[in-house]
Amino acid sequence: MILLRFPYPGGVLRIYLMSSMATHAPIDDRQIITAITACQRGEAGAIERLYDLYADRMYRYLLVRVADPDIAADLTTELFLKVIEHAGRFRLPASHAAASFSAWLYRIAAGLVAGHYRKERRRPWLSLDEQDAQHDPSKPPDRVAEDREELVELAQAMAALSEPQRIVLHARYIEALSNAEIAVALGKTEGAVKALQHRALRSLARVLGRQTGPRRSS
Repeated sequence: MILLRFPYPGGVLRIYLMSSMATHAPIDDRQIITAITACQRGEAGAIERLYDLYADRMYRYLLVRVADPDIAADLTTELFLKVIEHAGRFRLPASHAAASFSAWLYRIAAGLVAGHYRKERRRPWLSLDEQDAQHDPSKPPDRVAEDREELVELAQAMAALSEPQRIVLHARYIEALSNAEIAVALGKTEGAVKALQHRALRSLARVLGRQTGPRRSS
C-alpha cells in the first residue's frame, strides 16, 4: 500500500492507495515537444511514445473515476484513439507544454467518463460483490478485499468533487505538477489553483471522514 499525505488547512489528510497507483516521475516539456512534433510530422512510433508516457497515468485517473479496471482500460484505449485522431491539431504553447498537454488529456478523459455514465446510467462506483472477480489471484484474500474496499471508497469520495477539483488533486499529488504548471494548464491564477486544491482537500476529508477511516499500512 502507498500512503499519500495531503496537507490542507487544519491538518493532513491521509489516503492509502494501492501500490499500482504510486506516483511517476514528472514529464518534462522537452519530452512532450519532441513527441508532439514527431506526431505532427507523421513519424513512426510518435504515438507510442505518448502512450508510454501517459497510458498508466490516464488509466489511474480513469480507474479512480469508474472503480472498474476493465472499464478504465477500455476508456484508456478510447482516449488514445482520440489522441491519434486529434494530436496533429494540438497547438504546442510557448511554455509549459507538458502541463498543457496533460490538461488536454484530462479534458478528453473527463468527457469519456461523462459519456460512460450517460450510457450506463449507473453510480460512479461498483458494489464489492461486483468486483470479486477483478483481482490478482496471487494476492491473499484479505489484501484483495482491502484493496477493493479502498478503491470503492476513493471513487465515492472523488465523485463528490467537481471535475476541476479532481484534476487539480490528480495533477498536484499524482502527476507531481507544481501549482504554477497547473494554473497554466487550467487557465487560472496560481492563487485560484491553491484555493481549488484546499476546497477539494476539505471536501475529501469530509467524505472520507464519513466512511470507514484510514487503514493502517501493511
